[in-house]
Amino acid sequence: MFITSASKKLREYLDSRIYQEYPVGELADRVLKRSITPANKEFRIAGVDGGVGVVRLANGHQVILARAVAVGPDFVEREFIIDVATVDSASLPWAYLIMAESLVGIKALEKHGVDILLMDGSLYAKSLRLVHNLILTREFQNLYYVPELATALYSLAKLVETARNRGGRLVFVSKDYNFKLLKEHILFEKLSERYREDIFHKGLLWYSILWIRKFRKELLKLYKVAKRQDYEGARLMALLVAQSITDSELLSSLLPAGYYTMPMLVGGCDAYINYKGLATVDKLVKAAEDRLEDSMIFRLKESFNSDIIGVIREALEAIPKVYFFYVRFNAEDMPILVEVPAEDTKMFDGSSVKAFYPAAPIDDVVAILASQYRDPIHYNTWLWYAHTMASFKSSQLSEYAVYLKKMTEEVGVARRIKLAWGL
Repeated sequence: MFITSASKKLREYLDSRIYQEYPVGELADRVLKRSITPANKEFRIAGVDGGVGVVRLANGHQVILARAVAVGPDFVEREFIIDVATVDSASLPWAYLIMAESLVGIKALEKHGVDILLMDGSLYAKSLRLVHNLILTREFQNLYYVPELATALYSLAKLVETARNRGGRLVFVSKDYNFKLLKEHILFEKLSERYREDIFHKGLLWYSILWIRKFRKELLKLYKVAKRQDYEGARLMALLVAQSITDSELLSSLLPAGYYTMPMLVGGCDAYINYKGLATVDKLVKAAEDRLEDSMIFRLKESFNSDIIGVIREALEAIPKVYFFYVRFNAEDMPILVEVPAEDTKMFDGSSVKAFYPAAPIDDVVAILASQYRDPIHYNTWLWYAHTMASFKSSQLSEYAVYLKKMTEEVGVARRIKLAWGL
């Protein structure tokens, strides 16, 4: 049964991956790229990564374990956060992971004079996901934890601020990602040259207008007309809508090894935030204030001990725009996403920015990453060391669970413990 079922599904999957129906090759001239040049300067570098484990108690509550490690040439710094979550929330463990990674990154910058601090993950994705949770959430679980989500955003902003004040440079590196930012941008470039409709102009300014139902419906209408009148235009729209084709999929065909894409300056281009007119700090703070009021209701509190709204405002003021680009070191490996904070910029200054920016000072960053690449697993020396030290193994979680079980039994809470991991 397994062989029959699996072979059928795999055939269907592989057949669906055939690209002939999408004009991927026609985008080659739009993927601007540069060759990687060797590093000509020495830097003091460290890497930061983290891991999350969740131990579920018998009463349904969770003990969240978030730890992060900063590894440099002559030091190791650690951070460990433990909390008991009485309300189940998928965002809370992730928020604690951001806190732990940000705090240990601040330690590396303040105590060890790091020139370049490599951070695992995407600054843009982390910032926007936290902001979305603060202004959009209607789920009880996330509403309950608005103060914790605000603290995570504040920790991330403090990391950026510390690097700027200490003369260090943050570099965010993502091996696994699902961005379609570059794909959408170059497709909207081609479509805006072909058609005059406003949706294509919006697509050049905002990232991912397909999240908004109004634009999805409008694009579907244009696609149906194009299928009858403009075959090539219809194929471009089909590629735009295809959610399975990400930047990674696109660049695996179009970006050769030894090259990186022309950096883009990206900031404040989230489609939903712009569509709702929330692209300034003041408007985002007002939206978050409403969510914080809901959180206080669920917690049966009149106020919080700290100025949460002040924390959110300070964080939003500090989050910068980013230089966004991809690097491919090995033909057998997928491109790596890299983001570098753009100096003297603000992510939420009221302007939507998503454009190629050739003047971005990132050549030395690319050269350093290239010098540390070994293979698809060891794609960066310091991040690999940090990952091996910070990730939770099942045996370690079991050990923590034993201690937690003993502690909770003393107060009569737990009869059994379940383990969950995978973040």
